[in-house]
Amino acid sequence: MCRGAFFMQSLISYPGLLTKAENYAILVFTEELPDMQFLIRNQMYILTSLQTVCWVVALLTIFTKNLSGRRKRAMLIMEIHSALLLAAEVVFQTYNGDPSATGWWAVRVSKFALFFLTFVILYSFNMYVSSLFSDQKLSAPPVLHVAAVLGLAGAGLIIVSQFTDFSYVFDESNRYQRRTGRTIFYLITFAILVMQLLAISIGRKNISRRIRIPLLLFTLIPFAAAGIKFVTPELELVDMTIVTMVVVLFIFTIQDMNEQVEQAHRMEIEMHERYQRELEQTVNERTKELRAEKQRAESLLLNILPADVAKELSEHPGRTIAKSYPSATVLFTDIVGFTKMSSRMTAKNVVAMLNLLTSRFDERAKLMGIEKIKTIGDAYMAAVGLREHTDAAGAGKMVRFAKGLLEDVEAFNARYKTKIQIRVGINTGELVAGVIGKTKFIYDIWGDTVNVASRMESTGEPMRIHASESTHALTADAFAWGQSVEVTVKGKGLMKTYFL
Repeated sequence: MCRGAFFMQSLISYPGLLTKAENYAILVFTEELPDMQFLIRNQMYILTSLQTVCWVVALLTIFTKNLSGRRKRAMLIMEIHSALLLAAEVVFQTYNGDPSATGWWAVRVSKFALFFLTFVILYSFNMYVSSLFSDQKLSAPPVLHVAAVLGLAGAGLIIVSQFTDFSYVFDESNRYQRRTGRTIFYLITFAILVMQLLAISIGRKNISRRIRIPLLLFTLIPFAAAGIKFVTPELELVDMTIVTMVVVLFIFTIQDMNEQVEQAHRMEIEMHERYQRELEQTVNERTKELRAEKQRAESLLLNILPADVAKELSEHPGRTIAKSYPSATVLFTDIVGFTKMSSRMTAKNVVAMLNLLTSRFDERAKLMGIEKIKTIGDAYMAAVGLREHTDAAGAGKMVRFAKGLLEDVEAFNARYKTKIQIRVGINTGELVAGVIGKTKFIYDIWGDTVNVASRMESTGEPMRIHASESTHALTADAFAWGQSVEVTVKGKGLMKTYFL
C-alpha cells in the first residue's frame, strides 16, 4: 500500500496506527454501499496517492523556470498546502473515534488543519488568478480583493473556533460532530468561489483560453462535490476534488507556459526575420546611396577630367598621370574688354554673367566631343585629340566648335541685351597632358602648342577665329580662311597666321 510521506512517518512513529488503518479499511470494504462504494472503500489510497502527486508537482514547479515569480509562488502554496491537506485528512480518518491521548490530539489538530488549509488553498488560488493580470501589467478585478479578505477572515475564524464549540465538537468517543456554526464556513467558501468565478468571467479576455478551463473547473467542481458530500458524508470528495483541480491547474499552466514560450519563440523568429529584412532593405538603400554617391563623384570627376584619365585616377589613386599627344588642337577664348566691363558691374552680376556664358560653351563642348580643360577668369580653354589621334578631323572639329562659340555669344547678347565680344585662338601640335596636385587637383596641358594657341587668342580680333599655320594646313579645304598675315608672337617672332 503506497502512502504519502506524512502518513508513512505517522505509521513509523505510532505502531498502533497501522492496525487502526487496517481495521478502518476492513470496515469500509465489508460495508454494503451502492454506487459510491468503490471511492469510499479506496479513499485512503486515493488520498495518499494524491498527496504523493502533489509533492511531485510541487517539486516540478520549483524547477520550472518560465513562470513569473508571483504565479510560481501561488502554485507552490497551493500544491504544498494541498499535500498537507490530504495528509491531515488521512490522519483524521485514521484517528477519528480513537479515545486515546494520541487520537485526542490527532483528530483536533488534523480537523483544524483541514479547515485552515482549505482557506489557504483558496487564498493562494486567488493569488494565482491575480498573477494572471499582474503579469500583463493589468489591475485585477476588485472582487478578487474582496475574495482575498474573505479568505483571511475565514482562516481567522477557524483559529477562533478552536477555542469554542462554534463550528464542531468531539463526543465522548472522540468522534467529530458538526455544529450549526459550520454553515458560516460553507457560506464563506461559497462566496469566495463565486467571487473568483466572477473575476475570471470579467477578465476572461485577458486570460488565455487554455488557462480558463482549469480556473472554471476549480471554482465549479467543488460545488458538485459538496452536493455529493451531503449524500455520502463518509466520502471526503470535496478535498479530493480541490486537490485534483490544483494538479489539473498545474498541468494546464505548464501547457500554457509552453505555448507562451513557443509563441515568444515564434515572435522572436519573426522579429529576427523582420530585422533581417529591414537590415537587408537598409543595406540595399545604403548600397543604392553609395552607388549614387559614387556616380555623383564620378560625374564630378568627369567634369574635371577626361573619362580615360578619371578612370585611371580612380583605379590607381597614387599613380602619376601624364601622357604625350603628337597632334592635338587647343583653343583659347577671352572676353574683349572684360576688365573694364566688370568694373561697372557688381561681383554677383559678373559671376552670373560668366556662369551663363560658360555654361553655354560647356553644353556645346559636350555636344561636339570637345574636352574642356579649364576656365581662368573670363578665359576658356579647350582641346581635342586627347583621347585619340585626330589630325585634320580634330582640327576641323575645333574650328566648328569655335564658330559655334561665336554664335553662342551673339545669342547671349540678343537675349540679355549685352555687347559681349570674344577673341578665339587655335593651334595644333604636340603637347603633354596630366594631373597635378593631391588636393584640388587639376587636369592640365602643357607645351609650345598651348602657348602658341594662347598667343593666337591674345593677338586675335574680336568675334573672329585666329588660327596658326599648323591648324590652317589641316583645315584649309574645309573652311574659307582669309589671307595669311604675319603676327609677332612673343618667344616665336613672326608667325604666319589666318583669320576666319
